[in-house]
Amino acid sequence: MKLLSIAVPSYNVEQTLGNTLCSLCLPSLLPLLDIIVVDDGSTDGTAALANTFAARYPDSVRVITQQNKGHGGAVNTGITAAVGRYFKVVDGDDTLAADGFARLLDCLHVTQADLVLAHYEKVPANDPAHPEPMRFEGVEFGRVYTFADLPVENGMYFGIHSITIRTEILRQHDIRLQEHTFYVDVEYGLLPVPYVHTVAFLDAVVYRYAVGRASQSIAVDSFVRRYGDHERVVKRMVAFVRDKPLDAVRRAYAYSVLRKLCFTQYMIAAFYDPDLKRGGWRARRFDAWLQKNDAALYAMMGENAYLRLLRRTRFLFLRTAFTKALLNKAYRLMKSSFRKKRKFTY
Repeated sequence: MKLLSIAVPSYNVEQTLGNTLCSLCLPSLLPLLDIIVVDDGSTDGTAALANTFAARYPDSVRVITQQNKGHGGAVNTGITAAVGRYFKVVDGDDTLAADGFARLLDCLHVTQADLVLAHYEKVPANDPAHPEPMRFEGVEFGRVYTFADLPVENGMYFGIHSITIRTEILRQHDIRLQEHTFYVDVEYGLLPVPYVHTVAFLDAVVYRYAVGRASQSIAVDSFVRRYGDHERVVKRMVAFVRDKPLDAVRRAYAYSVLRKLCFTQYMIAAFYDPDLKRGGWRARRFDAWLQKNDAALYAMMGENAYLRLLRRTRFLFLRTAFTKALLNKAYRLMKSSFRKKRKFTY
């Protein structure tokens, strides 16, 4: 059995996939790796490029070509095909840091943890020499925690770029992401939580996440354009956490994630959408849905002063672009201050 399976969801990434695969195909590590490039219906040279790596490294690199199913569908295909003891997702426009990657494999050799979490860094497209580190703090590196011992009260988040997880957990519990839907990274991090019993933290930057492209799903315009995708993910995760029997620590962690997710949903409508009328209507509709479907989470969201203000005005406070611009500036200042104080980033 290989030590680590790496699924590489790839859709029209001919320009970046070479760098991605070069960062994975390190000669000293290849015998341990099962690299699965999932060509998700690309219309450029993605498949041809991937096949050159498969031909060069036939014992470690495979290519699966499928009709387009979106990022979630590509991850699902990788999970089904994986033969490694652990599983990781590396997108076809991102890379791994060589030293951190080697240290991750060293860790996987000896750990018994279900989930291994490592630092990652955001690499701006316009300034790749100055990446932004996203680090776990306030944890003991090298220790294998039981889930019950995790300091989840400090805002810990299991992001897809940090996660390496036992393959059998994903398969045994049929972890499947929504197809043809953006923002399913949250599903990948939250759906396995009921089944993860032990967690280890690695003090190394492993993943290098390319950011700053206008077409990215996390760009503001993309958030607004794909509002329905984000809403589908939110509603699935709210229902999952509400209906799943969880112990106190897992429920606390899950609700911490849901609060971030729901806040983003409100912000896409009431903050990002340039169409103020449409944004207000979307925010009111989502607010009513949340109150009906999870009253406890609805109350938690009300602890945010900004949301309380918007609710009191039925999300009509941002009636003009000028008012919205002033609040946007104030919010960004508050957000920057908050980031400096919190112990966990994601």
